[in-house]
Amino acid sequence: MRKLKFLLLAACAGICFGACSDKDSFSIEFSKMGLYFEWGGQAQTISYTTHNAASVELKSATEGWTCTMDKSAQTITITPPKDPETEDGRDKQREADIVFTLTGKSGDSTTYTINCYIIGDQMVMLNAGGKYANSYVLTIPKAAYSLDVSCNGGGQPISGINDAKIVWQSGSSVIQHLLYDSNSQTVTFYVDALTDADDDDEYVKEDGQYVMRHGNAVIAVVDDDENVLWSWHLWLVKASVNPLENYTTYSNGVTFMNINLGAYANSNGATDDTTLILDSYGLYYQWGRKDPFLRPYYHDCAGNEDQYVYGNSGSAVYVEYAETSAEVGTVEYTIANPMTFITNAACVDAESGDGIGDWLATPNNELWSGTTKSLYDPCPYGWRVPAASDFDCLKLTDEEYSMSLEDARGRFGWMLSDGTNSHFYTAAGFRSYYDGTIHNMNYKEGVYPSQPEPWEGYYWTAGTTADGKQSTCMYFDLTTTRTVNKFNLNYPSKRANAMQIRCVKVK
Repeated sequence: MRKLKFLLLAACAGICFGACSDKDSFSIEFSKMGLYFEWGGQAQTISYTTHNAASVELKSATEGWTCTMDKSAQTITITPPKDPETEDGRDKQREADIVFTLTGKSGDSTTYTINCYIIGDQMVMLNAGGKYANSYVLTIPKAAYSLDVSCNGGGQPISGINDAKIVWQSGSSVIQHLLYDSNSQTVTFYVDALTDADDDDEYVKEDGQYVMRHGNAVIAVVDDDENVLWSWHLWLVKASVNPLENYTTYSNGVTFMNINLGAYANSNGATDDTTLILDSYGLYYQWGRKDPFLRPYYHDCAGNEDQYVYGNSGSAVYVEYAETSAEVGTVEYTIANPMTFITNAACVDAESGDGIGDWLATPNNELWSGTTKSLYDPCPYGWRVPAASDFDCLKLTDEEYSMSLEDARGRFGWMLSDGTNSHFYTAAGFRSYYDGTIHNMNYKEGVYPSQPEPWEGYYWTAGTTADGKQSTCMYFDLTTTRTVNKFNLNYPSKRANAMQIRCVKVK
């Protein structure tokens, strides 16, 4: 089964063929760098310009596709095929090579190819009806997705958009064929299905259906100078795990997702499946910021190593770090730099540090809200960051208190109960305000037993401390070897720390 390829762009400018002078060089440039269609959809027309060309001729088009040229207007019109309604037929016609021969005035010639795609058996509009948010859940594989980017996550207009790009994605082709359309102000992209680990050309099916390959990505719109104007988190999970449909209403009436924001599963305390444990890690968020930071590479956070992620060109990209300052410590800076973790190591300085540990140069208690969905809330539409009181019904179970240290170490998290239901929370630790690396074990030389105690859990709330200088999280540290098992539903923490989030439904 042939897989969709990355889009091969057909625009080249100023290319010289052979040993020739500038006056002999020739090229062609197309107005649109990618064409995406629905089966039997409307034809699309693009324009072209040439340099030192004697002629442009249509050489060939993939069977089922038609292409016409208007040389006087310098336009090309491409029409997609109707749905062949068989899987083999779709595979043969899903992508098209429209090949042109370009001949220069010197008589030399070369060919150019425009790649066209039927991207998806379905077309999904993520924010149809004005459902603007900073995060979207994707569960349908082999589909084309569109996002209205005329407004940001809070529904406010964005101006100056020139293009779109992938900031990072958890695999080199999680998001494919990303295209910004300036006419409709939409971004369109394709999401493939899960493929066999041993044969990338064979798709995995469950009950006869394609399966979504899980992943996370951040895409952005940029201006003429490639400055990020706004960015969105795309959360890819299997339909059976869909957090918008798999949730629990606690005894206090608050409805929580059953997995962390950006996670692919909930291990529910499994100890023998390290992949499932790692899948239970969500993404990490500095308090008040809308954009996520990466999960660990290993299930036990060994070496504080991040997962590998990839950028717009398919090459590896990495989290960047910047110490807060009047210039860096602003909301505007974070919008323009969604992959930059803002540290506040200076706050520990005994003489000049304030001890607050905020990524903002000037604290702002209004970035997240526990009652309404704020502009910078990172949860999907209809969900928000929990209020400080939303966790109040949870307690440690008797099982946790009586568990052996060996068993506790293997679970990487703790079962919490509301008195009726038990819910597993992954002990994913946090990214430190000091250096941005992941810490998920308690350790202090000379205080703890002979080795670090297992694993810590930190979950942000929208709450703030009474002095307004820090924010609160739900925190647990159950070691079973000491009499002090720490569990605090409103634990004050530095806002430059990045923690997990368990979203709650907006009422």
